Amino acid sequence: MSDVTPAITKQTSRADERAGASWQAGVQVAVLAVLVWIIYRPAFGHMFATWKNDPNWSHGYLVPLFSLYFLVVHREEILKARPRTSVTGLLVMLASLVAFYVAMLKSFGYPRDITLIPCLLGLVLFLGGWSVLRVTWFPIAYLFFAIPIPGWLYFSLTLPLRKIASEVAGAALSLLPNVVTEVQGVVIDYISNGSTGSLNVEEACSGMRLMMAFCALGVAMAYLGTRPLWQRVIMVISCIPIAVACNTLRVFVTGTLHVYGYEEWARGSAHALIGLAMLPIALGLFALLGYILNNLLVEGTDDDDEEKEAPIAS
Repeated sequence: MSDVTPAITKQTSRADERAGASWQAGVQVAVLAVLVWIIYRPAFGHMFATWKNDPNWSHGYLVPLFSLYFLVVHREEILKARPRTSVTGLLVMLASLVAFYVAMLKSFGYPRDITLIPCLLGLVLFLGGWSVLRVTWFPIAYLFFAIPIPGWLYFSLTLPLRKIASEVAGAALSLLPNVVTEVQGVVIDYISNGSTGSLNVEEACSGMRLMMAFCALGVAMAYLGTRPLWQRVIMVISCIPIAVACNTLRVFVTGTLHVYGYEEWARGSAHALIGLAMLPIALGLFALLGYILNNLLVEGTDDDDEEKEAPIAS
C-alpha cells in the first residue's frame, strides 16, 4: 500500500495541475475574447449591418458558424496540443491593433475590419503557441468570407463577370432557332421572329453573390474532406470557374425567357428562383469534379508492388 499511495497521489496532483492550468487558460481566453469584442465593436457592427441589409452578404451569418464547426471537428487535436506562450503572437496581435486604430482614424472600413483576422491569429499564437495555431488557423482565416469588401472593389469585380456572362450567353442565344444576337459591353441585343429587344446584364446578375457564397462553401468542403492536398487546391481553384459557368447559364435561361416572350418568368420571385437553382447545379459540378479527382489516379497496392518485384519463373 505504501508504494501505491504515492503513485496515486502523484497522478491526482498532476490531474489537479492540468485542471488548474486548463481553468486558468479558459479564463485568459474569455477575458481576451471580451476585450477583442469591445475593441472591434465598430467592425462587428458594420459587418452585422451589411449581412442584414445587403443580400450580397447574407451568407455572412453562416461563416462564423462554419468556423465554430471546424473547431468542434478538430477539438481532439486542439486538446492534445501542448499550449505554449509565444511572444511572436503578442507582437502580431499588437501590430493588428495598431493597424486597426490607424484604419479607424483614417475611416478605412475594410482595412479596419480585416485586421480582426490577424488579431485573432496572434491571440491564439500568443496563448497556445504554434501547436495550437497549426490546428486553428483555418477556422480563423475562414472568417475572411464574412468580411464585406468595399463597394468600389465589389463593382470593379462585377464588371468583368458581367461581360463574360454577356458574351457567352449572347453567343449561346444566337444558336437558338430564328434568333440573332449582338453583344455590346453588358447589353445583349437580339432579333427573334422579327421582334427586337435588349437584355442588360445588371450588377445583380454578375454572379458575384453566387461566387462568394459558393467559394465559401467550396473551401469548407475541401477543408473537411480527406483528400490529398493537391486535390483540395484544385477544388478550391475550381470554385471560381464553376460559379462563372453557373451564372452564365442563369443569364442564358433568363435571356431565353425574354426572347420567347415569357418576360414575367424572368422577373421578381421567378428570377430569384432561377438564381437559387444555380447553387445546387454548382454543387453538382463540384461533386462531379471530386469524383473525377478520386478516380483520376489509381494508386497501386502493396500486392501489386510485390507482383512487380517477384521474379518471373523460367
